[in-house]
Amino acid sequence: MERVLHLTQHLRRLATLADVTAAIAAALSSGSMFFSDLERNQVDAHALAVLRYLAAQGEAATVSETVLASQFGDGWVEAIALLSRRELLELTPSGYCFQVELIRRWFTQ
Repeated sequence: MERVLHLTQHLRRLATLADVTAAIAAALSSGSMFFSDLERNQVDAHALAVLRYLAAQGEAATVSETVLASQFGDGWVEAIALLSRRELLELTPSGYCFQVELIRRWFTQ
């Protein structure tokens, strides 16, 4: 009986894909005030457009400076600077990407 109890306790520490999916939905819902404030008060319209564009590219996607320039003209530089200061995006060897996947998911809604 002790062995069964030990295995059951061990299994409860493992998260399944369903657990993670449920946690993401709950985090997006319970964090809506944070995300709304981010959209309304912490970034301007140009930066918001960049966030939405990058979010639409999918999980772990990166966007190069060339693509940003073609999509957003000269304004992309200031937008990226703001988003980098806010630690929303980061520069990788292949381009810019979200630092936190949960935030990217918010901007895909």
